[in-house]
Formats: sequence, structure tokens, C-alpha cells
Amino acid sequence: MNTTEPSVDFVYPDEEDTGPDNEYREASRHFLRLLNLQCDFVLSSSSQTVATWAVAYAVGLAVCEGVSISDRAAKLGISAQALSKQIEEFRLSAGLPKSPYCYKQK
Repeated sequence: MNTTEPSVDFVYPDEEDTGPDNEYREASRHFLRLLNLQCDFVLSSSSQTVATWAVAYAVGLAVCEGVSISDRAAKLGISAQALSKQIEEFRLSAGLPKSPYCYKQK
């Protein structure tokens, strides 16, 4: 009796540059990368709630509108500096520009 199962590994065919850039594919890859970074950042954090809010502010999600970093930090029971540090850590790891919610350096 043969107990060898067929492989479930899928190998993508080599993608050769045969035509013009596909902007949709590039945008898809960019945001898939961002989703993977976000999941890793949140799941590896000691406080997943703080990490989730840090990602939201770093990305500039609408859920952050009207709530300053200081107010959000107070609601989370941490300092504004602690939340800002998490925001900056995610922003740098993802290669994102500063969001409108981040403090401006003078």
C-alpha cells in the first residue's frame, strides 16, 4: 500500500516582465505586504490593543479622526509617548510616511 500523498506545495510560475507594469498588481502586493506587517506587529506585541491602535494611527485610518494620540493613550491607560513610540515603530517597519495624526516635529 502506497501512503505517499501528493504534494500540496504550490510553486508560482516564474513571472517574467513581458509587458507594461500592472499598477493594480503592484498596489495589491503593497497592501498585502502591509497586512502581513500589521498582523505580525499586533500578534507579536505584549499589548495587542495598543499595537492595533498604533497601526491605525500610523496608517491614518478614519477611526482615529477626532481623537488625539494623547486622548487615545489616556483611554488605553498608557502615556502618549508610549503610543507614539509604537506608532513610529510600525511606521518605520512598513516604510510609511508620517500620517496626519502623528505629532509634527518643530
